[in-house]
Order: sequence, then structure tokens, then C-alpha cells
Amino acid sequence: MTLTDTLFILVLLIMLNAFLALAELSIASAKRIKLMQLRDVGETGADVVLYLKDNPNGFLGIVQIGLNVVGILAGVFGETALNGRISTAFAAWGMADGWVRDSLSLTLAVGAITAIFLLFGDLLPKRIAIHAPERIACALAPVLRAWQKPFTPILWLFGKLVDAILTFFNIRTHGEAAITTDDVYAMVEAGAEAGAVDRDEHHLIQNVLSLNEKAITSAMTPRQNIVSIDVDDDEETIKTVLAEEPKARFVVTGGDIDHPIGYIDASDLLAKAIHNQSLRLHRDTLKAWGMKPILMLPDSITVLDGLDQFRNAGEDIALIANEYGVIVGLLTMNDVMAAIMGRIVEEVAREKSIVKMTDRENAWLIDGMADISDVKELFGWHSLPMEENYQTVSGFLMSLLKKWPRKADSVVWQQVKFVVVDTEGSRIDQVMATIEKLQNNQKNIA
Repeated sequence: MTLTDTLFILVLLIMLNAFLALAELSIASAKRIKLMQLRDVGETGADVVLYLKDNPNGFLGIVQIGLNVVGILAGVFGETALNGRISTAFAAWGMADGWVRDSLSLTLAVGAITAIFLLFGDLLPKRIAIHAPERIACALAPVLRAWQKPFTPILWLFGKLVDAILTFFNIRTHGEAAITTDDVYAMVEAGAEAGAVDRDEHHLIQNVLSLNEKAITSAMTPRQNIVSIDVDDDEETIKTVLAEEPKARFVVTGGDIDHPIGYIDASDLLAKAIHNQSLRLHRDTLKAWGMKPILMLPDSITVLDGLDQFRNAGEDIALIANEYGVIVGLLTMNDVMAAIMGRIVEEVAREKSIVKMTDRENAWLIDGMADISDVKELFGWHSLPMEENYQTVSGFLMSLLKKWPRKADSVVWQQVKFVVVDTEGSRIDQVMATIEKLQNNQKNIA
């Protein structure tokens, strides 16, 4: 066999090795969800790839058979084509005949063949496969499937042996695991970095996926901001509430917010006012007024749980109570939507709750009800002590102070000094935050 014939056979073997490596890695790397999308748009090869991924013994078997055959033939033809010629070249250079020359020529021949096959038959095809695995897999899978059919009995036997060994060692033999929330997070993050997903879309998807992790207390209107009407309120009081608190619905109480009776639509009250009818509420006529029972939810559930309760009850408003039956807040569908929209709408609120001081360097005036996650982002903090127990800056500082806050109380955390500027009852209303060069966790309570 001439050198030309041998080199031609080696080129064919390299091409076959490249095909098998390309097919193997592209099929193994192809994402199931993307294959389903390609199948839905009419890509016929996607069904073949999905079949091979569900039955890996067959395609892995034919690939390994092919790679082993290629490796053996490459060794035979490579040694024939190069070993003798390298040995002859060494003899022409004056190297004496013997085991040294034979060993060196064989080593160089095998090394050259291995390097060529590694570069052109393995590394390059696999790099190409990683670049677009689904498209390549759809193109090559039908060919691989056709090659597989004549070897079905042998592949079936080896497949059963592999399954038996894996079962003996209790190794999972199922296909790809279901896509988890973390997988979706990673894909959305990658899409955002690549520019395929808009910034607002990115945050929206993340917020939807995190609803099952957000405590319902993080989305509710706190107790002190709930606007209610008592059954014993006089008409002037109710008119004042309607004028000063433009709400769509009002909680109706029987003494205080911890004794809710239901809720009433503002439109019903306004209709009475327009027709000059009395706005006084009476316990025995509340239903005639259109009052509806209000949903009660525990403060230990998540926002997603609250959304499920809304759907099951056919309501979009609920009072949140703690384990002692004390009302801690009010949740509406608007609050849930705000939690879903997240940063898209929170950036406006953040501008109002965290104000950069223009007359002082590295100083901010912060509303006590500002979300603690905004403050963490502002100062680059990853975690806070006992942060599962609070949602606001007020709660964070009370946790550090370990007492009811008073004006001028101060505390330092991670080189940021917080000074209580004003209080509202037992709640911190405004805080001054200043970055200082102090030791971490140093605390100074006035």
C-alpha cells in the first residue's frame, strides 16, 4: 500500500472519529427543553435526539464501538505509514540499527498519530459541539440512529449488563433530573448577561420564582397603616376617613383592628354619601350595606401561599395575624403584584425611602419602614444577624439595640453608624446612616 493510500485511510479515520466525538458530546449536552422547542417548530431530528437521550445505552454503545475500531485501525495504518519511514530516516542520519532506533521511531509514529487524532478527531469536534449542541445533535442523530440498528442485539446485551452493574451499586440510571428553580435562575441570569433577556424581564422572572421564599409579612401593609372604620364611628368620622384616605376598601372593626368584622367597598359608602343617606354603620344592617367577610391569614406563610388562599377563597384582600391572634398587617392583590413587580416599582419607592444627603459625605436619611434588602444592597452586605426576624430597617436596628428605640440612639454595624433621628410610637421613623472607619460589629448604644 502506497503512502498516499495510507494517508487517505488515516484522513477517513480522523473524519469518522470527529463525527463520533461530535455526535456523542452534542447529544449528551443538548438540553431537553430546547429539543422540545425545536421539535415544536418542525425539527424532525429533535425526536431522534430525545429518543437517544432516553435510551443512552444504544447510542453510547455504537459510539464506543466506532471509536475503538477507529483507534485500532489508526494504530495499524499509522504504524505502517510512519514507523518504517521514520526508522529509515534515522538510518540515513547515521543512527545504528537496534532497539533504540526501533523504539524511538515507534514512539514518534504513535505520538504523531495520537496528536493528530486528538486535535482534529477529538478536541476540535467537541469544541464545536459545545457551541451549538442542539442543532448539531439534530443533524447527526438520525445518522447515528441508522448505524445503531444493525448492532441492536449486541447493544441490547451490553445495555442490560451495564444496567445490572449500575443497579448493583445503587447508581441512579434515570435520565436528566427535572429542571429546578435554581436552573431557571441560572438560565435567566445567563440570558440577562447575554442581552437576550431585558433587565426588567430578568427581575420580574426572579421575583415570580421567589414568591415561595418571600414571607407574607414582607409584602403586607403594616398594622399601623391599615385604614379601618369602626361600627361605632359617627358620620363625621366616616366622612373624614373617606376624604382623607382614598382607599378602594375599608376594614370594618368592632372596637379595634384586632376585632375585625369584615370589609366594605368605598363605592358603597360613596353611593350613600352622594344620595345624602346616613353613613352610620349598624351591626344588624352591615350585610345590607354590602359588607363582606374578610379573609384571615397567618403571618408564617409565604406570598405564594397567600396568593393560593386568594384564589381558593375568591378574594383579593386579607388580614394577617400572628400566632397570638394579633393583627399585624393587611394584604391585597395589589401588594402581591408589587412583590412580583419587585424592583421595577420599588426603585421609585426606594428613592423616597433612602435619600442621599447632599451636605454630608457618605450619609443617607433612611425611612424606618425601608426594606432591609434595599439597605443591604446599598452597603453591599450579604447577610445580617437574625435577618429572618425582620423586614425593615426599623426591625433591624431594634434587633441590634435590643430595646425600644429612642431619639439619638445609635449603633454601628459593619462600619456604618445608624442614628435614630425620629420615632413614631415604638417604631423608628427616620434614621441617619453614615459610613465610618470603625471595627466591624462595634456597637455604641446611647
